Amino acid sequence: MATQDDKAKTQTPVFGSSSTFGGASGFGGFAGVEKPAEHEEGAEEGTAEGEEDCSAEFKPLVQLEEVERVSGEEAEDVMLDLKSKLYRFDNDSGEWKERGVGQTRLLKNKENQRIRLLMRQEKTLKIRANHLVLPGTKLQEHSGSEKAWVYSTVDFAEEEQKMELFCLRFGSLEKAQEFKKHFEEAMAHNDKVLEAEGDEGEDAAAAAAEDKAAAAKEEEADLADKVGKVSVADKAEGTEAPGINGAKQADAKDAKD
Repeated sequence: MATQDDKAKTQTPVFGSSSTFGGASGFGGFAGVEKPAEHEEGAEEGTAEGEEDCSAEFKPLVQLEEVERVSGEEAEDVMLDLKSKLYRFDNDSGEWKERGVGQTRLLKNKENQRIRLLMRQEKTLKIRANHLVLPGTKLQEHSGSEKAWVYSTVDFAEEEQKMELFCLRFGSLEKAQEFKKHFEEAMAHNDKVLEAEGDEGEDAAAAAAEDKAAAAKEEEADLADKVGKVSVADKAEGTEAPGINGAKQADAKDAKD
């Protein structure tokens, strides 16, 4: 004889069994749900194929010609190229102010052999420092960092000569020492170049003065020769070249008449 517990067990529906949700199929009531998904996938594939088959071409309304950029560094050789951060001392506020981060280069001109320092701001390439490495420039280690050098120079970054106090800070001590080495070598090199240019300038000035004196002497001799020829021609005609007395006599005669 079946107990009440057995009846309860037989009457309780089991999820997924043959007695519920579509009979023997278990989840048969949800069998049609996956079909739209297949349809959507097919639609997406068809859309992708349609996009791949598109062969339309769009031409720009304005044609821009390629312009060659001239940096002014084409006639120079790179002697040193290091990334650094540049500061300048502001006299009004009495503080150091950051001027930019970028590549600091020592460039040697192929024609006159002079070496200059050029620092450009990264990305914008705006000039932040541009000056000749002057002989006698003193590099001083910054009191707060052994990776930074402080020096004073005449800068031309703003298209006019201006006295500036700069501080260059590098990423490591090794790079800071490398900069110092090349900077001092550039000072010694420029010292020789400028001295040679000074000697050449003095020689050129002396040669120009000699040429000028020779030209003046030759012109004076030519003038004296012309005056001598005029006097000889006047004597041949039986007349004398009018002097101061002759001019006075001519004036007296005109007044008498």
